[in-house]
Amino acid sequence: MKNNKTIEEIILSHSTRGMNLLQKQYPKKHCKKAVQNFLEIEQGTVFLYTGFCVKGYAETDGPIGTYFLALAIEKLGYKPVIITDLYCKDYFKDIETVYIPLDGLKNSEYQKILDDYTPICHFSIERLGRNENGKYLNSRGVDIGKVTAPVDELYILGGKSNPTFAIGDGGNEIGMGNFKEFLKNTLHVEPCVVTSDYPIIASVSNWGAYGFITYMQLFLRKKLLPAFDEIEEYMDYILTFGCVDGIKCENVKSVDGKEWHTEKEILENLNNSRLA
Repeated sequence: MKNNKTIEEIILSHSTRGMNLLQKQYPKKHCKKAVQNFLEIEQGTVFLYTGFCVKGYAETDGPIGTYFLALAIEKLGYKPVIITDLYCKDYFKDIETVYIPLDGLKNSEYQKILDDYTPICHFSIERLGRNENGKYLNSRGVDIGKVTAPVDELYILGGKSNPTFAIGDGGNEIGMGNFKEFLKNTLHVEPCVVTSDYPIIASVSNWGAYGFITYMQLFLRKKLLPAFDEIEEYMDYILTFGCVDGIKCENVKSVDGKEWHTEKEILENLNNSRLA
């Protein structure tokens, strides 16, 4: 049965971090706009940035959405390359992955990566970015720069010549710099200042990636959204590496404190959505 909710409304459901308030100040079809612009880009290599360290492990939000977005665009003829750090080692199976060291690289080394791969765009999904003081703060306001590779340097450099996309759910992620005044003054969040050409907000960043996939599926009339069982299988896989819920800080099958059955609800609603 079709539902009357837009894809944006679905990925912003169960909001607990104020993204629903930001949505009231933001163009309603932000995810749709991002997909339309993405599909206009000539096919090639897409850099996908993710990975957020929590208590010495990657969190469950980010890698899941990134992995299935990578698979979806690969089906369409793009080449996904994931940019992350050691906390997501071996998470992405058959998808080519570039690991940035925790202390970063020289500017010339970032440029060499861009020259070698010539990405057509840059897409961040739940990746911590720097604030106005150059610090990498988690949702609790703790500086975790020592365990956060500065992949936003590559994102910023690449964005000088190619489009950038980003999904965030709290304000400290790459791409949320577009909303820094609202985040700081209304939500009282210390925001990331790294901007994006096409930012997408969601209650959970994985859901933002699912929403992006759903729009592509509807526009192209090609099955791209993964089944819940596929997502659950991948979740079980990354849990074997110690992956943790970023809110609970535990190695459990949940994302951002939301119980696992909610993931199924979101997917069912997206599968029943339509273009509006």
